[in-house]
Amino acid sequence: MSQKQIAERLGVSIALVSRVLSGKAREVGIAAATIERVVNAAQEMGYVPSAAALTLKGKASMTVGVVVYDFRDPFFGTIIEQLQALAHDQGYSLVLVGFKGRHPEPSDLAPLRKHAIDGLIVIGTADRSEWLDGFDDLPVARIGHGSGGEQSVRIAIDELDAARQLLAHLSSQGLARCAFIGSNLYSHALRFHALQHAGEERGIEIQNHVWVSDGFDAGLRASQNILTGRLDGLALVCATDVIAMGALHALHDAGRKMAVTGFDDIPAAAQFIPPITTVRQPIELLAKQAFGSVVGPNEPGEHLLKGRLIVRYSA
Repeated sequence: MSQKQIAERLGVSIALVSRVLSGKAREVGIAAATIERVVNAAQEMGYVPSAAALTLKGKASMTVGVVVYDFRDPFFGTIIEQLQALAHDQGYSLVLVGFKGRHPEPSDLAPLRKHAIDGLIVIGTADRSEWLDGFDDLPVARIGHGSGGEQSVRIAIDELDAARQLLAHLSSQGLARCAFIGSNLYSHALRFHALQHAGEERGIEIQNHVWVSDGFDAGLRASQNILTGRLDGLALVCATDVIAMGALHALHDAGRKMAVTGFDDIPAAAQFIPPITTVRQPIELLAKQAFGSVVGPNEPGEHLLKGRLIVRYSA
């Protein structure tokens, strides 16, 4: 919907509509009744100011860019849902882009420049962020862990606290060993190191099973391999809920029962059979803090939030 269409509907000039919608109508003596007609028509017709026009006038475009490292990850989908709700409530629009195989390409990022975004939210953990150098003129927030030199606000879960919660629960069940299952992602490596640290505190042996594939397949194949070894007192601690689903599938096929935990508490975790014991990430708070830091005051650095252990039938 354009100002021209509003002008045509009311039978007035485009210049008059422009002055009303830019808040300058009273300065040039436009009657209050005319102002009211234009404003009402704009609302009825769903008029939204052009982001490009706003930036040309030196105003905020009311648009936030969102970069997603992996659209296949269901946990990221729940974060996007929260960001969209926040944007809607505060009159912002989102420009959503993503990477193929988690590796940024210039063509992936082009839409962010096209829409003259006011800030950038990155969803996903990564140890390299050179591509962000092209956005050093914008406030940037990352939901996840990033490199120490990254000029962004990084909001992430406290991995060590989460690992301690998991091991405290597994220890209470008499389990003395854990096999961690993850893929070759930086986020999974951080999760393993946190679990290893927590294991040293409790005297619990932590094995590391890194699989080339990701998600369900990683859980399935790693668990099939683990089942060929010593199993007494062993629990399977998975880097994500989807990996835990693969592990549970492998156990079902083998007719075996073991304690299995996931991470993230995606909606399917509670619906799976058996329902998965997992660490719930504070998604609403992660999204709220990230969004607030790109549309308001911010200070680059890492902010860790506490997760919550959700105990279900899988462990």
